[in-house]
Amino acid sequence: MKKKIFIGILIICCIISFSIYKIYNFTINEKETVIYIKEGSSLWEVSRNLKENNIISSDKYFVLYAKLKGFEKKIKTGKYSLPGKIKLQELLEILEKPSVEYVVMTFPEGYNLYQIAFKLEKNNLVNKEKFINAGLDILNKNTMVMEREYVFYQLEGYLFPDTYHIPIGSSEEDIINTMFNKLQDVFSQEHRMRAEELGLTINEIITIASLIEKEAANDKERKAIGGVIYNRLKIGMPLQIDASVIYGNMKGTGNISRVTYDDLKVESKYNTYLFKGLPPGPIASPGKASIEAALYPEDNDYLYYVLGENGHVFSKTYKEHLQNVNKYIKNKTSK
Repeated sequence: MKKKIFIGILIICCIISFSIYKIYNFTINEKETVIYIKEGSSLWEVSRNLKENNIISSDKYFVLYAKLKGFEKKIKTGKYSLPGKIKLQELLEILEKPSVEYVVMTFPEGYNLYQIAFKLEKNNLVNKEKFINAGLDILNKNTMVMEREYVFYQLEGYLFPDTYHIPIGSSEEDIINTMFNKLQDVFSQEHRMRAEELGLTINEIITIASLIEKEAANDKERKAIGGVIYNRLKIGMPLQIDASVIYGNMKGTGNISRVTYDDLKVESKYNTYLFKGLPPGPIASPGKASIEAALYPEDNDYLYYVLGENGHVFSKTYKEHLQNVNKYIKNKTSK
């Protein structure tokens, strides 16, 4: 009797062990998956990276397995294309081989497409003209943006500003998709629902966010500027945002330090002095804080703002605004 019980337990243990082996000892990604392992990543960080990319079932099991197999300090930095459904042993053997060299590139919030392309070309990664003129058909997974009229570049505003590890030899398409996918990750389902609640398209939200990004002097005032933009839109008042005028006049390829009266006369859909409402598309790549300011603006009564000593000074009436202009702008020019 005891012998039968022992055999039964042994069989159960074998079944459990075999099940664990099938679940944890193989990768779970069905298709080839590309991952990036940053310099200085610990075994735990690598394991979490693999888990977040749906390559392994258990990050804890992977760490234990890698340690037992002596791979704890053998995993190399770089980009890896990992086949689907392979053994953990094979995965570790791939990760210990030197990978493709990459360039670390940081694109600040507020960079426009031309600036991004210029920086990439300067590092011999892309052809600038090919990059900025790419269409939406280049995107592998697009749930955000549709073709729009009057914009200079369809991808303007949709490449998220961040630090990227770009493998040498990447194509324009590879880099564009990496940056666009990052924006799609940042622009959450909650953000999409909020845009619907506001009665605005994603393009309109990204456009407002780009205006906030270019106008805000610091993080604290982003939502206040968002409130001004919504207040002006609500009463049909021209936005009168210089950054949009400059973008339109320079076609997104340059900057000018000061807007003149002649600049304000140029017939352009981006001229927010001549045309009411939003420009046809974003004028730069907004960061997460500006996107959230566009979605959740400050509820205020301000219609004007002018750059003061420590950021913008806001006012509700044109009379107050003129007083602030005299105080901060004219005093500066007279010094």
